[in-house]
Amino acid sequence: MDVPETTGSTTSGAAIAIGVTFLALLLCLPLIGYVIWIWRPLRVNSTATGLRRGWRLGHVTGEVVDSLRHTEITSTTEYGVIPGNPYLGATTVTTDVFDTLNLRLADGRYTTVQVVNFNVSAFPHQIVSFWTAYKSHSVFTFAVLNHTTRQQNVNDQQVFKIMLSPKLQIVFVLYLIGLVFPIAFFSVFGGHGVPFLLWFVLVILFVIGQRKVRRRFGTKEMATVWRVSQAEAQQMMVR
Repeated sequence: MDVPETTGSTTSGAAIAIGVTFLALLLCLPLIGYVIWIWRPLRVNSTATGLRRGWRLGHVTGEVVDSLRHTEITSTTEYGVIPGNPYLGATTVTTDVFDTLNLRLADGRYTTVQVVNFNVSAFPHQIVSFWTAYKSHSVFTFAVLNHTTRQQNVNDQQVFKIMLSPKLQIVFVLYLIGLVFPIAFFSVFGGHGVPFLLWFVLVILFVIGQRKVRRRFGTKEMATVWRVSQAEAQQMMVR
């Protein structure tokens, strides 16, 4: 009776799996870079004038003179055309809430500040601060502080834009979608699921990282921001 030779085929299968996993790892290198980048903490310096990632911080603190809120609803409909038969696609409705506040500054000057989707709760004679991050041509207002009511409103979407610019977010989504197909192919043909496991773990690390960094920023780092603007607000309150 002939004994089947399984050692060679097993070795060959393992070599294929290793080779396929290595190829998948090469394809995932940009994803690894995104994970490393997103885990970098957003640290505010002691004077709250900048962030470690090269962003400058600016703010304005003043007494609310008056405020105005209005809502804009945008409806977008996709249209498609089949030869000889145009059809109506999906309709997307977006609602944006604009808050416009007129502030009296400590030196008596007036300025107007407008933020979108912050749901600012501020009334006349209350002292508020608006904090904005600047880098090149990018400007994002990320926090509104009400020193009278001691409320802190941090916009997580704006903080994420500071962590990863909108352009890089688009590139990341397109890359992630495009990566699914070769990873699925390698997982089924020779990879024994290992490439998919690698991709899945990296995606989970990205999600956990951005949540952890934003949570830390909203607590520890915002404490420095609050301290700086609270000192200014205190001087306005005692007048």
